[in-house]
Amino acid sequence: MKKLVLLIAAALLLSGCAAEETYETISDELLVPAMAQPREITVNLPGEAALPAMESDNGRAYLCQDYEIYVQTLEGGDMNATVQTLSGYEKDSLTVMETEQEGLKRYEFVWASAGEMGERIGRAVVLDDGSYHYTLTILRDEATTETSQISWDDIFSSFAVS
Repeated sequence: MKKLVLLIAAALLLSGCAAEETYETISDELLVPAMAQPREITVNLPGEAALPAMESDNGRAYLCQDYEIYVQTLEGGDMNATVQTLSGYEKDSLTVMETEQEGLKRYEFVWASAGEMGERIGRAVVLDDGSYHYTLTILRDEATTETSQISWDDIFSSFAVS
């Protein structure tokens, strides 16, 4: 009798362990979430930088006598990677000012580096729409800071996306 009770109890316990089948569906369509299209960058550049020296799918470079201007569209999401790409420094090593411009986050920072002709000053602004980082970077010789006729503040304030 005891053996019969143990046998029935074991059968009841093991009957609840049956595996349930799962099914996987296959489709001919590639289901990839749609990425937002990058916006168009607008900026008022000095007259001598009217034509880009180099151009690619994600940016343009303007090379002038005493300065260089870079306008780029980078993948969004990682601001530290964007700051390091533009300046060579990590975000924590710089003072990055965060403001808002027309519903977008705006980040500005400056740095100094060594160049062939002496010290170079870099200044960058990044507009973040959540999908892309739109960047404007200017590198210029430190020695030409006082003799420059260009209003850098006007250039950076004209930087926008549409």
